[in-house]
Amino acid sequence: MSPITAAVTDALPVPASEAANQAEAAQELQRELDVVAAEAAQARREGLGLDQAVRDPRWPELVRFHRDLQDALFVETSPQIEGWVSSMTGGDARSRERIDRFAGSLASTASADADVIGDHSVALAELLVFEAVRLRLCVAAWSNQDFERTGGHDAELDAIAWAEVDAILHDPELATDDVRPLQVMFASAFVSLVRNAHRRVDELRLTSDDVIEQLSTRARLRGALRELRLPEAVLLENALSNLLGEDRVELAELQEAHPLALEGLSRQAMDQRVSRSRRQLGGGPQHWPRRRRPALFDLLRERP
Repeated sequence: MSPITAAVTDALPVPASEAANQAEAAQELQRELDVVAAEAAQARREGLGLDQAVRDPRWPELVRFHRDLQDALFVETSPQIEGWVSSMTGGDARSRERIDRFAGSLASTASADADVIGDHSVALAELLVFEAVRLRLCVAAWSNQDFERTGGHDAELDAIAWAEVDAILHDPELATDDVRPLQVMFASAFVSLVRNAHRRVDELRLTSDDVIEQLSTRARLRGALRELRLPEAVLLENALSNLLGEDRVELAELQEAHPLALEGLSRQAMDQRVSRSRRQLGGGPQHWPRRRRPALFDLLRERP
């Protein structure tokens, strides 16, 4: 097992009843990460930043990994995961220690010499650090509609996250034992997010009221979609793509792109969900097809 896979499995909660399956799950995780690492390393060799590589069709597994992590924010959690997140955010020393150890291992590997530990290991660690910072930014930006109301887009979150990761990982002044690089990245990325918002607010002062109203409508719609169960949210986002300024794709392509949301659903089932969800969305918040259990997004945005 690679050091990164070991760090991931150590950081995640594994109940005693499932301990026997942990080795098998770790092997499967290793295989999946190996494929992603190979693409990340190739993009790295070509000088492509991760903010661009995770959206580049030349790296399909990298694109899928990036999209799946975002979808995973909205998957309803089990009571076990909810309890783990609660203990971690509530100051439980043991949970905090596991996460800190995981973060430290990733940052150390990502800033290491690729000729010494291998370019795949460095590229994968760099990717996981980037995704961690990016997901924290997503939770912050999506917890209200301000980011999108001023024209903010997901690609900007990628760019901010990568700029901070790339700068801080390779800053020799931060390569000391008393510095927690991931925490520095989080803080710096949030500052950049605020600066980005201020810049866009200034730009909006030069636009028409129609543009501002359009952005506000899209922000409200995206905010509503994030309150729904993941399958309905993905299907409705595609069905209402004209209102969101996005391109609509065929359901088969959408299903392939979002397996966490749509895997196993027939075309008829997806069509029925779209029709039903349209009616529910139009009936007001009390009728929306909301999650029955909290997702990670819900748990993380409620942190004090």
